Amino acid sequence: MKRIVFIVLLLTILILIPNISINADSQTSAPYDTYAIGPNGRPIKTQTAYEPAGTINIGLRNPEDLYIKDDVIFIADTGNKRIVKYYLDGTFEDFVTGLTEPTGIHVDLEDYVYVADKGARAVIKYDSLGNKVKTFNKPTEPIFGSSPYIPLKIVTGPKGILYVVGEGSTAGLIQLSYNGEFQGFFGANETKMSFVQRVANFFNVSSAKNIPISPSNVAIDEKGSIYTVSNTKSDKLKKFNIASEPILKLSTRNTTFNSLHINEFNNIYVLSNEGIINEYDSYGQIIFSFGGLDTGTRRLGLFVNPVDITTDSKHNIYVLDKGLNEIQIFQRSEFAALVHAGLKNNKDGIYDIEQWQEILRMNSLFSVANSAIARAEYRSHNYDNALNYYKIAGDKVGYSEAYWQIRYDFLQQNMLTILIVIISISVLISGMKFVDRKWKTFAFYHNFTDKVKSIDLVRQLLMLFKMFRHPIDTYDDIKRYNKSSILAAVIIYTIFVVEMILLSYFEAFIFNNTNLASFNVFREMIILYGVVFLFVISNYLISSLQNGEGFLKDVFIATSYALAPIIVFMPFIIIISHGLTLNEVFIYKAINGISIFWTLLNIVIMIKEIHNYTIPELIGNILLTIFTMIIIVVIIALIFLLANQLYEYISGIIKEVT
Repeated sequence: MKRIVFIVLLLTILILIPNISINADSQTSAPYDTYAIGPNGRPIKTQTAYEPAGTINIGLRNPEDLYIKDDVIFIADTGNKRIVKYYLDGTFEDFVTGLTEPTGIHVDLEDYVYVADKGARAVIKYDSLGNKVKTFNKPTEPIFGSSPYIPLKIVTGPKGILYVVGEGSTAGLIQLSYNGEFQGFFGANETKMSFVQRVANFFNVSSAKNIPISPSNVAIDEKGSIYTVSNTKSDKLKKFNIASEPILKLSTRNTTFNSLHINEFNNIYVLSNEGIINEYDSYGQIIFSFGGLDTGTRRLGLFVNPVDITTDSKHNIYVLDKGLNEIQIFQRSEFAALVHAGLKNNKDGIYDIEQWQEILRMNSLFSVANSAIARAEYRSHNYDNALNYYKIAGDKVGYSEAYWQIRYDFLQQNMLTILIVIISISVLISGMKFVDRKWKTFAFYHNFTDKVKSIDLVRQLLMLFKMFRHPIDTYDDIKRYNKSSILAAVIIYTIFVVEMILLSYFEAFIFNNTNLASFNVFREMIILYGVVFLFVISNYLISSLQNGEGFLKDVFIATSYALAPIIVFMPFIIIISHGLTLNEVFIYKAINGISIFWTLLNIVIMIKEIHNYTIPELIGNILLTIFTMIIIVVIIALIFLLANQLYEYISGIIKEVT
């Protein structure tokens, strides 16, 4: 009897081991950290969202694609020239054999299986039993012409439309009807020409050609929206509407997306060549990021050459690893399940704030929860609460929409009062001016201001406003008549620096890109003062070599007055920013742009007038000044680097001696 039991157990183990292996250690400790997005869009560590749960090993060879339908996994086993059908109970079977080079697979709503066979240069349609139904060869329509037709990946949409990722298909996805007719290209990547290419294009040079990059993979959601990933520098992931217009663009640095999957509530799972798995919500906000490449440790949860990703009905993740010829399974954690429940409820129109509050109790910095609460409060017309949560989440678009509603409600209730106050103040000021002219009522005030203006330093500072009307005369007063001083210039520079720091702290959230958590006032002061003094010194050095008439004192003082537009406009920019939304961003940019352009124009005029240059001399001086500034910065950086190495060398010797 014992021998029979032993044989049965041994046979059971031998059957199970080739199909699926579970790493017990991976259940309690993942070989990677999981990140989410925290306040200000900064990544933060969070609870593990997916635990490595096991692998599927069924003799695959160089597999390229997988697809799950009703918890049955279809695998494009490229090296073995077959499609494998794997069941979650551990059994599997050959669904189709005798293919040439299958690289893509998709199962539609009617259980038809589509295979992109790169070697056969065709897309083949099978029924649920593996019988061939139709072969989609290269389109014969003249509009397709000589475009390459090498199918790599395939999805199908409404009305049986096929979207084919083709090797070298730079015009986008190849769109075919249910009977194989060419419908056009879909979702082409945009081309962005560099400055060198633009110059070459101007002279009609062949190197100016900028060919779009073809999509590398494709997915489709329940509503028929198409998603693509491409090996581009930006907009690596795109979501398109039916008109082939991108309505969502996502990208990350230093990663190359190679595959993606959309779940039932439109979460987007993206896999990169670097082994990183990113999960986004339907708004494009990253929820979880985890994973990595195996460096030889062979730890479960790390990859060698990951090529595709999908999920099952329980939202566990399956990643196809071409390098290991296996599928890795990641089991969803309780924390991720709670987040998914909230996202699914949101999709169904259920906005349970308490559910998201529970997630925040587990991780108070979890931006997805703050964004979800903000959207729920917004839909409930609690705009003040929504504004607060949008700010915590760092969602400027949502914040702008909530603020627009608050501003709209305020103006509706108080517009008449505001108009009355404005008119009353205008009438009061006009009346005071009339009374003052007739009876000299405010003579004491005028006497006081005249005495203050007669003080040299005050008069010198007030010259700043003369820059708006007579900049050339102001520079002439500085150079020829010494009507300003170094002390006045230092005060003006200090006002400029203080205003720039105040801008970082008090500019409206919508327009403020400063990370106050890492903002260093002292460092900012050094940078601002450093840039100003670097320009003054560089310009004086170059001007001395070019027979410029200005002294160092003249350049130092005149440069401070050139900053007049920024200094005068900055308080208004800070105040106005709190009254605008992203809909009026052009107003903010216009005021900011005018102040910067005006300041630069003042600097150009200053160089010309202080040094008495002609236009050609002026242009040469400006270019050489910029070049000198760059050289000085490089020299300072080298000195700092060498000093740091010398310090480390000396400290190392001291440590060895002691």
